[in-house]
Amino acid sequence: MRKLYISAILIILLILGGFWWISLNSKAELENTVKISESYEDFIIHIRVEKHEGGMQVLRSIEYTGKEEVIIEHRTPLTQVTIDQPNGSFTGSFVSKTLRPGFSYHPQEPIHFDSLDKGEHKIYVHTQFFIEEERVDIETEGRLVFK
Repeated sequence: MRKLYISAILIILLILGGFWWISLNSKAELENTVKISESYEDFIIHIRVEKHEGGMQVLRSIEYTGKEEVIIEHRTPLTQVTIDQPNGSFTGSFVSKTLRPGFSYHPQEPIHFDSLDKGEHKIYVHTQFFIEEERVDIETEGRLVFK
C-alpha cells in the first residue's frame, strides 16, 4: 500500500514538473533589440525595445537638434507605444518643458510588456506635443520578432 502511495506521488510530481517545464520553454522571446528613430524638423524620436524579465521593455526619448531653446507642451505620455494596433491616446495632464539644443528628454519610465506570441508583431509609435499652440504629431512603426 505504501509503494502505491509513493508511486502515485511520483507520477503526480512528474506530471507537474512536465507542465512547469513546458510553460517555461513555451514563452516566446524578443529575437533582437529593436531601435527605431523618426525625424521631424528639429526633433528625433528614439525608441529602443529590448528583452526584459518575462517580456520586453520599451525606452522612449525625444532629442532636440535645433539652434535655439524651445518650449514644448505635451500631455502624458509624450510618446505612446502600442503593439499590433495603432490606438495611441494622450489623456494625461499637460506638461511644459524647455528643450535646449542637443537635449534629450526622457519624460517617462520604460514601458513593460509581457512576452508576445511567437511570430512578427508591429509596434506603433506616436509622439504628440505642442509648440506655441501648434500641434506636432510624429508617427512611425516598426517590426518585432518573437521566437
